[in-house]
Amino acid sequence: MFDNSPVLYRGSVKNVRGVVSDPSLIFEFSDRFSVFDWGEMPNELQEKGKSLAIMGKCFFRHFENTHYWKELKDSDLLKKHFDSTFLDSLWKSTTFQKFCNEGLSHHAVLDDKNIGWDTPFLKVKNIDIHRPVITDGSYDYSFYQNNPTNCLVPLEVIYRIGLAPGNSLSKRLGSNLEAWKNYGFKEIPGEGIIPFPIIDFSTKLEPGDRYLSSLEAKGLANLSTNEFDELVRLTQLVALNLFVFHNEIDLLLWDGKIELAWTEDSLGRRRFMLVDSVGIDEIRLTHKGKSFSKEFLREFYKNSSWYRNLESAKNESLHIGMNFKTICLEKYLSSPESLDDFTKTKAKAIYKSYANEVSMKVLGINFFESNFNLAQYSKRYL
Repeated sequence: MFDNSPVLYRGSVKNVRGVVSDPSLIFEFSDRFSVFDWGEMPNELQEKGKSLAIMGKCFFRHFENTHYWKELKDSDLLKKHFDSTFLDSLWKSTTFQKFCNEGLSHHAVLDDKNIGWDTPFLKVKNIDIHRPVITDGSYDYSFYQNNPTNCLVPLEVIYRIGLAPGNSLSKRLGSNLEAWKNYGFKEIPGEGIIPFPIIDFSTKLEPGDRYLSSLEAKGLANLSTNEFDELVRLTQLVALNLFVFHNEIDLLLWDGKIELAWTEDSLGRRRFMLVDSVGIDEIRLTHKGKSFSKEFLREFYKNSSWYRNLESAKNESLHIGMNFKTICLEKYLSSPESLDDFTKTKAKAIYKSYANEVSMKVLGINFFESNFNLAQYSKRYL
């Protein structure tokens, strides 16, 4: 029935359907995929959309579970890996107490009987998106000085529980100790789980991801000090929750990203709400030391001429203010090739296998054939 609703927005991975004035909209997760911020790639991956919708619905349901939040405080896994002073401070926070009493606020509408759990659809609360405009060669975020509510926070919030091999933060900061100190480190950390989740920021509403310092992120979104502190605590708690969750299904979570919106409480104060979705596209996982993510899709393209041209186009776009995709297509006459059959089959398998693992843990059921699971995927592909 939702296939006939008007498409308000067509993204690289999902469509947003509905009527602008309605209180809720429909996310339609497609079988399209995207890498390197390119947008829609040449191939579709069968039932990827259904897989992503199942993951998202399951995680939103999971984040409502107050009992699970309460149990985090006594987790031996967290006590083993993370700094005790950091954990004590987090458990005393009003943010954690709220999660223990009410769960994590999110935009998903999960109890609509018209939307099955085994469909590519997710019903969500309708929030506004205010895209910055380019003024005098830079993006103008002055709208956010008005302290808006019921709208997207214009940030992608990145959490890092560990520094995995090849992680972008270590590449970015290198041996710059002063830069590492800005993240709370006294010395340059090596690979592995770190004593506390660190939070990073990038722009959400620009054509490409632009990393921001904490100060830049706070200013761009016009966050008060209390709001910024709450955002950091919320993200750290989500990170720890997901770290424990994945450990329980034999996966190691390294990092991920979330998106948030502002809502308003009964007293008129701005509060954060988790939006978009949570799934394998938003996190980095390993299983017994081997990557369990769509990274292999990126690797497929990294030796291609298209990828080299894309990197050049992205660098040029920073200097001339033109969209990097336009540069790549028009100057370099370069576009991505199709996946081979093995890579397509592997991609279908990872989405279905992960969806089954998550739905079995949260709901106690599988939505795909039982042979799609971590053990079988690991045996064949890892």
